[in-house]
Amino acid sequence: MFLKHTTNKENCQKQRLDKFLAEKFFLPRAFIQELIKSNGVLVNDKKIKAHYLLKENEEIKIDEKKIEEMKKAKEIDLSPSKKKLEIIFEDKNFLIINKPAGLIVHPSAAHRKETLVNILLNYFPEIKNVGEDEFRPGIVHRLDKEASGLLAIAKTQKAFEYLKKQFQDRQIEKEYLVLVHGRIKEKKGKIELPIGRLPKKGFKMSTGYFSKAKPALTEYELIKYINDYSFLKVKTKTGRTHQIRVHLKALGYPVVGDKIYKPKKSKKVKLDRIFLHCHKLGFHDLENKKQNFEIGLPDELNDFFKSD
Repeated sequence: MFLKHTTNKENCQKQRLDKFLAEKFFLPRAFIQELIKSNGVLVNDKKIKAHYLLKENEEIKIDEKKIEEMKKAKEIDLSPSKKKLEIIFEDKNFLIINKPAGLIVHPSAAHRKETLVNILLNYFPEIKNVGEDEFRPGIVHRLDKEASGLLAIAKTQKAFEYLKKQFQDRQIEKEYLVLVHGRIKEKKGKIELPIGRLPKKGFKMSTGYFSKAKPALTEYELIKYINDYSFLKVKTKTGRTHQIRVHLKALGYPVVGDKIYKPKKSKKVKLDRIFLHCHKLGFHDLENKKQNFEIGLPDELNDFFKSD
């Protein structure tokens, strides 16, 4: 069964299709974009892109059955979790946490519960409506599931917008401690390669100059060599998915413990996570005061040095 709507000059002329439908049906924009991508929306009986600009007197058809199927498939459990949270700092506007490896930041169709968001909702139920996405309350930035370290969480909408703007303007300072395979030749350098998701590669990212790749810049500096490894401090100037992991692999030095981007022939290690830890985070608070935070390596990464 299709829901039908005819556009008119007042309600949607020159408005993006995904934005219009998200507002009309009170659904997340990402959900609408996925619906459009799966051919659940037709404009004048034609498949269309999410960014299509609507015109007057166009007929939009929405597959109601597909909407319900997608909703069912994406049923996410936002019930609070009583797992413990390591809070480094907290005030009325934001908090800084130390995310452990293995914890997913927000729920998705693949991971519906027991995420950082579920834990946050137990500690701070008031953040439920903070942010832009009901499934990511308070979340301004992310860390990979397998990584650990500092994360800033917004407790108010004003703080969310303020921190988001700093991320967009690349004013947030983040530094990671990373261990890679091999003895890196250039002790200090920049990796400036576009990153994107290749078709038919699922969630894996890749460097290269193809249509969906976006500019990405990573800076690194050698701290020391440890046997056949290089211990680095790394800064990202952009925020692409898996950026550090993909860039270092492209340079020929994959991150220790990375099962996704490791070469076929790589040394096996006794580590159940990736050696990637965000140990420094800096930004300006709502009073424009600089806030800097720093933490050391977690036990399992310190223990790896002793065991290898």
